Amino acid sequence: MSRIETFRNDLDVFHAKVRSFVEHELGCGCPENVFEQIRVLRGEGSPGKADLALVIGERLLVLFADRSLIDPFEFEMPRLIIAGVTYRDSAGLHRFRLVFGSDLTDKERSMVETEVAKYDDRVHAHFLD
Repeated sequence: MSRIETFRNDLDVFHAKVRSFVEHELGCGCPENVFEQIRVLRGEGSPGKADLALVIGERLLVLFADRSLIDPFEFEMPRLIIAGVTYRDSAGLHRFRLVFGSDLTDKERSMVETEVAKYDDRVHAHFLD
């Protein structure tokens, strides 16, 4: 197998993992063609202070947030949501999903859900356990 074929296979595996995550973990029912294009944003290119962002099919924004990077939580978490909503709207995307790991307390999860409820039904928070 050539290096190009190996690289192509690695990308196919990445796309399959992203699709599985979006469909099974986030419960999104995106059409298959949406997964043909996946952009990865990191660092300064990522909205807010998200560790990682995926723009899938120019329709779905998924931000991954590590609790340790948004401190103090009470102030930085709402800013992260605003950054995601602003990015979604300015890029003409359909949906925004904010994904946290299992490191949030019950109180922090409640704060996230309260904040997300301030926006439209195209914003959702997910907590991975």
